[in-house]
Amino acid sequence: MTIRLGYMGIPLSNSEAMAKEFIREMNWQNNVELVALMSSKNTIDALLKGEIDYGVVAVRNSSAGIVKETEAALEGHLEIRKVLEGSERIHHCLFTLNSDSKVSKICSHIQALGQCKSNLAEMYPDAVQEDCSDTAYAAEMLSKGELPEDCAVLCRKEAGEFYGLFLRNENIEDRGDNETFFHLIGLHS
Repeated sequence: MTIRLGYMGIPLSNSEAMAKEFIREMNWQNNVELVALMSSKNTIDALLKGEIDYGVVAVRNSSAGIVKETEAALEGHLEIRKVLEGSERIHHCLFTLNSDSKVSKICSHIQALGQCKSNLAEMYPDAVQEDCSDTAYAAEMLSKGELPEDCAVLCRKEAGEFYGLFLRNENIEDRGDNETFFHLIGLHS
């Protein structure tokens, strides 16, 4: 029987990386289908509808605090249980479309922007920050021309490289011990 494991985000996101870690910890390597669901709400909804067997959601970060998106999505759902908790060191890189791209705007998940707040203010004081549903999705959107050329994105190094973007700054999180805590969730039986 295949286990359907949904996660907030898309491939190359931090949540996907944690989902793969949960797969190793649960010893599910040979029978899991990963399902990218973009947001905590979509992950919780899919779990409640039986479209996935388990979900992975980010719950808090060592520097940016509670993941409000997940907190709101879980509110009132007592039928959901935490199966396992894990954490992932998070490193953010700033990518642009090209090496000579101007940076007038920075797009990423609100948690990533919060984790890099001080460094971004120092490095790009005039850049407007814009929330996106996922860090890897911001990279995909920039690569496809769905964000303006003067926009930079914060994401995992693997995501920016996969989408062929230019690495402008590496490991720009405010704290070197930046860590996000995730829950593997399921329904009470």
